Amino acid sequence: MKRIILILTLFLILINGVVFASVKTTKQELTVPASDGFSLKAVLEYPKIKGKKEYSTVVLLHSLGYTSSWWETLPADLLNQGYAVLRIDLRGHGKSIYNSRLVRASWKSMTNSAYAKYPDDVVKVIDYVKKENPKRVFFNDWAIVGADIGGSAAVIAADKIAYKPKTIVLLSPVVETKGLYIPVHLAHLDNVDFFSISGTGDTSGAEAQDYLKKFAQAAFASYTSEARSTGMLMLKNDTSLSKIITTWISEYLN
Repeated sequence: MKRIILILTLFLILINGVVFASVKTTKQELTVPASDGFSLKAVLEYPKIKGKKEYSTVVLLHSLGYTSSWWETLPADLLNQGYAVLRIDLRGHGKSIYNSRLVRASWKSMTNSAYAKYPDDVVKVIDYVKKENPKRVFFNDWAIVGADIGGSAAVIAADKIAYKPKTIVLLSPVVETKGLYIPVHLAHLDNVDFFSISGTGDTSGAEAQDYLKKFAQAAFASYTSEARSTGMLMLKNDTSLSKIITTWISEYLN
């Protein structure tokens, strides 16, 4: 019943829209060394709320070929709802382009063995934030939004990390990309609900969505955006999508 009510809420958002008040925030630019010395870059941002020390956190993992700055209004919408937002540049993207020898490494020339490190990179950054902010609590209550390869990294990272997210949102999900095969990992997440979004006309995303649903041990809701695009581009081409994702996450985080 809860899922039915939520889906009805999503359609009401499409019709009526939702306005959030803007808030002042604290922003930290992070540099985290990966296990192999690769320099991972991320941005942690959270609202300035007097006396508040614990923030439910949303981790954002971008599409292949994009960066953590391409999320359109989603970070602002999440911040305005009182959540912390951790945006990570996956290795080979954005500012995460230097290996241990300080040599630039682009995603365009990376092999599958490098992509295989994405989930561990994500866990490394999250563990770093958790450890380096003893006076702030960010990961008692959290969620992930991942687009295409970011979604694949999200599922595998969630399987690896000890403290599980409450929910994972997948934009243009894929069964396997760059060697990251996720069905088995998804099946391990027996207490994590999924919200999968594909664009209008995205048959491969819809097919992947239907296949992955078979492995889900908890809820696996799906939604078709009016955007005729994939991944992060859906947020640009369907301006209601950010509010829809924020509403979904609000069902799970305090």
